[in-house]
Amino acid sequence: MKDLDTYLDLCTQVYELSKPKAPEEAYTFYKSYLQSMKANALEPMCGTGRFLLPLLQDGFEVQGFDASQNMLNALHKKAKAKKLSPNVWHGYVEDINLDDTYNLIFIPSGSFGLLIDEIVSECALKNFHTILEDDGVFVFESETLKAVPNEFGISRSSAYKRQDGDIIVATFFDLPPENNVRTSICRYELVQNNQVTKTEIEEFKVRIYDPAQLTLKLKGAGFSNVKLCKAFDRDSGPDNNDKSIVYECRK
Repeated sequence: MKDLDTYLDLCTQVYELSKPKAPEEAYTFYKSYLQSMKANALEPMCGTGRFLLPLLQDGFEVQGFDASQNMLNALHKKAKAKKLSPNVWHGYVEDINLDDTYNLIFIPSGSFGLLIDEIVSECALKNFHTILEDDGVFVFESETLKAVPNEFGISRSSAYKRQDGDIIVATFFDLPPENNVRTSICRYELVQNNQVTKTEIEEFKVRIYDPAQLTLKLKGAGFSNVKLCKAFDRDSGPDNNDKSIVYECRK
């Protein structure tokens, strides 16, 4: 099994403290697909379950998987508190069970951009096409160049207080994009009794896709109908100032 070098323990804790719930607009957007389709849904890269668990609470059928065991541990902890038993597993997008099928596959929050390797992302798209039912929809977000910071070489730090009173200090250092990949050096420090007791350093990368190139990639994976939408409006197209674009793909 491959080892993931991001979304480790402290990073996951900061993620939970800084993003405890899905953004309401995004949640309503993805929920609208389940409402209109009565979907049997899959959320690849489901993370801590901030979309998946509320959808289960709302009565929808959603499964998911993630490459970070730390993120899944956080998901299971929340699920237990909510008395939910989600069908989620540890896995990678390139290793999907191609025998299962779904009529909705969705990846919120720009997580698709975490697939830095072009071969891996192409394999993932082909896998999604294979397991998508004929009348199904694959929908996801992708960042644009407008999401890239204007300044580089400047550290940004924030402190997050845990329920036990201990603090995690997170510091981010953005590097200029290279080959359409933006990189941040992330340092997480756990402070207990005024002492740093644990440190994690991660190199966080996100691929920025040109919409035309990503559309070609999707069609190359087999999707014949690719619609670009403004986030989060299914009835409007994107414009040049949008930081992210929603792709709605059908067979």
